Amino acid sequence: MELLKFLKQHDIKRFITTSSTRDILMLNIKNVGIKDYFTGLISGDDVSNNKPAPDIYLHALDVTNASPEEAVIFEDSTSGIEAGLAANIDVVIVPDLLQPSKEMAKQSVAVLPSLADAIAMF
Repeated sequence: MELLKFLKQHDIKRFITTSSTRDILMLNIKNVGIKDYFTGLISGDDVSNNKPAPDIYLHALDVTNASPEEAVIFEDSTSGIEAGLAANIDVVIVPDLLQPSKEMAKQSVAVLPSLADAIAMF
């Protein structure tokens, strides 16, 4: 929540990009109460190929009219990290249950213990 509040206060665009269906996405954000913190929502229903294909992140760039250099991805899953790297977007890994491989960690911008730690990057 700290990172979301910070990004919203500084008017930095924030998108959820998930391989989940739109129905599951909407149910999850409603249950957690975070919808108002995001500029937009992109689900697996919006693209032809889900992660680890880069489609969802490339679609996000199209939607926001941003270049890969203007974006950063926060990921915890191997397929999401692979998708972000394939889209040539900077990836910050915030591990959940599994730690990233050494190779993935080397290719990322950072490996952080929590999303709150990402505030210092801005």
